Amino acid sequence: MEMFYSNIVGTLVFEEDSPRPVAVVKDLIMDPDAGSLVAFVLNQNKKLVVSPMDVIFLKQVMKINNADNVVEASEILKANEILKSNRPIYGAKVFTKSEEYLGKVFDFSIDAKTYDLNKIFVAKDILGLFRYNSLIIPAKSIVEVKPYKIIVKDSKEAKKEENLQKIPIEEMAA
Repeated sequence: MEMFYSNIVGTLVFEEDSPRPVAVVKDLIMDPDAGSLVAFVLNQNKKLVVSPMDVIFLKQVMKINNADNVVEASEILKANEILKSNRPIYGAKVFTKSEEYLGKVFDFSIDAKTYDLNKIFVAKDILGLFRYNSLIIPAKSIVEVKPYKIIVKDSKEAKKEENLQKIPIEEMAA
C-alpha cells in the first residue's frame, strides 16, 4: 500500500491513549540519496520532528507512543543535514538528463511499510493554478536530487529498462 504526501501533510498526531492531538504533520523529510523517509515534521520553526520508527499507526490520523517521541531535528541522524541541503522532493523542478523540463513535483507517494519513495507526480502549471502534462515517474527513474531540482532518466532510457525487465530470463539466456 502506498501513502501520498498530500494525504499525510495535515494529519493529526495523537499520543497512543489520548483523545487530544499533540501536533499536526507539516512536512516530510525525505533522504534524497536513499529515497527514504527520515522524519515527519511537526513544527517547522522549532524544527520539531518524529521518527517513522516512533509511529504506531498512520492512516487518517497518526499515533505515537507519547509526546516524548517529538524531538528536535538535530536528534535524528541525517535530518538536520538533509534540511540544510535544500533538496526537497515536494515542489522541486524535474528535468530529464537531456535537460528537458517536465514540471514540478506536486505530490509523491511512499510505501506504507518501508517508508521508501515509490513515485513522484509531476506537472507543468500556469501561474500555479492549472496543471497540464501530468506525469507519474517511478522512483527508480530518479538519477539525482539537487537543490530544488530533480534529474530523471530520459523517456527512451526508461522505456529500454522497462522492456529489459519484461523479457523472461529463459529468452535472455538463449
